Amino acid sequence: MQSIGFAVFGYGFMATAHIEALQALPGARVVVVCGPRLDRAQAVATEFGVPHAMTSADEALAIAGVDAVVVDTPDIFHHDLVMAAARAGKHVFCEKPLATALADAREMADAVRRAGVRSMMGFSTRFSPLTRTIHDAIADGQIGRVFHVHAQSFSAGLLAAQPRWSWRTDKDRSGTGVIGDIGAHALDTCQYLLGPIVAVASSMHTCIPELVDPATGAKHAQEVDDDTVLLVRFATGAHGSVALSRVGAVHASYPIGRRHMLFSGSGGGLLWENGVATLYPYGGEPKQLEGEPPLWGVDHHEFIVGWGRQNLEPFLDSIRTGRDVAPSIHDGLQTQAVLDAAVRASSSGRWEEVTQV
Repeated sequence: MQSIGFAVFGYGFMATAHIEALQALPGARVVVVCGPRLDRAQAVATEFGVPHAMTSADEALAIAGVDAVVVDTPDIFHHDLVMAAARAGKHVFCEKPLATALADAREMADAVRRAGVRSMMGFSTRFSPLTRTIHDAIADGQIGRVFHVHAQSFSAGLLAAQPRWSWRTDKDRSGTGVIGDIGAHALDTCQYLLGPIVAVASSMHTCIPELVDPATGAKHAQEVDDDTVLLVRFATGAHGSVALSRVGAVHASYPIGRRHMLFSGSGGGLLWENGVATLYPYGGEPKQLEGEPPLWGVDHHEFIVGWGRQNLEPFLDSIRTGRDVAPSIHDGLQTQAVLDAAVRASSSGRWEEVTQV
């Protein structure tokens, strides 16, 4: 089996989860941890037995045995790291969202294509066995022609007495708030199941005006959305809504917060909620679809590591076979185009078309 060496950019919880996931996959080696703070990179490298830690991306890419990269940094750094990896001829795994601007995302996708390297996005929901089962049920016409989808992705992350300020709530480093974070997952899943979104209307709202830096106690005004509602239209003619929140207490004890999708079609409906999916054929009896067991009681880190393995294993296969496996960087670009339209729509107060990519 071909051995594949990885440079991991980042040292936060996603980076450590992906390192743990890679180390559990046959033939994968983590060669270097790289980030702007050497002490943190060294600490993670030591914890996981990774031989190198450094602050220079170019030096990390030049290490012998590095074949691919995992980009697990704040969103603002994705562009430069993916561009550097493509220039160096390295395969690219990038966390969502692909970038903070559509123009940057397009440049990244073009660079990866020109380099002829494999790519994959961290849209881990796609690799859930239940997601695949739902995809096949819809594609097989088990609910007929789909009329609508209504999706909810909620967490309660900002409901604490001292809501936490982090890079995910810092506009300079994230670009957007909940829409670019869990919203990127929801939008990719909608498009995986129903096809391209072609137009968006949106309301991007901020419920919690002030956040606290847990390291210093300093207070920061929140300049990104923490509660957002989208209306979407699909190329198929279906439409729907996507509600996203960091202030949603319902099902907050589920490892990833509330996850809900309801589909209605000409032949029935399908309800997918927190790891359980039920088919409701019109005129027939409800039927629970097979997938994986619900995640109630599962530790969040354990969940992220497990879904990381599901996401990274096909990436390794794509490198070995020389063929892209969806979701590639182009799928990341497609979702970025929807995010771009949503931001424009929230500002204009009108429906905005999704830029074709």
